Amino acid sequence: MLRIILTIVCLTELLTPKGLISAAEKLALDNSGECEYKSWVIPGARIEGLLFLFFMWRSDTTYATFKEFLGIIGLLAFLFPRAYVDYGSELAYADASNCEWKPWVYAGTRLVGLLYIGIALRELLRE
Repeated sequence: MLRIILTIVCLTELLTPKGLISAAEKLALDNSGECEYKSWVIPGARIEGLLFLFFMWRSDTTYATFKEFLGIIGLLAFLFPRAYVDYGSELAYADASNCEWKPWVYAGTRLVGLLYIGIALRELLRE
């Protein structure tokens, strides 16, 4: 089931990255129309979607490794949500200091991190 959900997200990211990013910005930013992302963000999102699809569907081994990798990302997001969001903002936005994140974003980042850690732990316990 997880593979199907992630596939849908990755296909959306590959085919309509701007729409996905805009929807995420509307949810997470108080001033979503005012933050300008860097020129590499749209092509980068497409590449990310393509790479994730490749690793999820190449083999069961690469899918297992992908889930373990999510655990590393999740650990960083869970332990350091503010730094995680701020660093990502600096990477993605030309004017990152102008981005006004909604108050729930940091707690949400921690929650997603916990979810990723759970996915990785489940995979590690399977082995």
